[in-house]
Amino acid sequence: MINDATLTKVKIIAYEDSEGNKAKKDGTYEVMINPSSISHSHGITYQIDQPPGVVDANAKFQNISPQNLSFEIILDGTGATGVKKDVDKEIKKLKGVTYDYYGESHETAYVKIMWGSAVNFAGRLTSMDITHTLFAPSGKSLRAKVALKFISTSDLKKQMKEMEKASPDLTHLVTVKIGDTLPLMCERIYKKSHYYLQIARINNLVDFRKLEPGQELIFPPIKK
Repeated sequence: MINDATLTKVKIIAYEDSEGNKAKKDGTYEVMINPSSISHSHGITYQIDQPPGVVDANAKFQNISPQNLSFEIILDGTGATGVKKDVDKEIKKLKGVTYDYYGESHETAYVKIMWGSAVNFAGRLTSMDITHTLFAPSGKSLRAKVALKFISTSDLKKQMKEMEKASPDLTHLVTVKIGDTLPLMCERIYKKSHYYLQIARINNLVDFRKLEPGQELIFPPIKK
């Protein structure tokens, strides 16, 4: 028999930023009953090159697809689990952490799903399917199944740091050094300096002439 005092439950934590630095106030949801299973899928996308008449294809790597995490939880308001909670309030709280739109950031919450050492997933909710399975005579929900699906997401600058790409054919991150100008950096990366206005727009630079040493800029592939 599992001791409730040592039982680790699945937690969903919402953050104020897309890097998971600061958790939102009242932004943690702990499940009532741990899911019986969790699906964590990984995928790779390839560009398939197969001329007519060729038996096999040349699969060229394109990108690593976002990961997906899905599981189902039970919300119980009967007290059968030893804890009696209001199912409607639990759904509202769960939505507040994962589903609700935040006006300040103009997006839904960036969340982390954690369960011991088995699950540490960061992303955003893609779907929430609620099935009410038991009702009181008054019509109040006493039990519900909630199927949750999440997609992984990561800040682009963080991705570039991890990947450490340095090819002009791929998006990469460059740190501004003393003496750098945007035209000069474009010349180094693209062999053309006149892309500086495009790069300024991509990086939301108000004045491309005022670059600060240590500033990080994104340089994506540009069609020449």
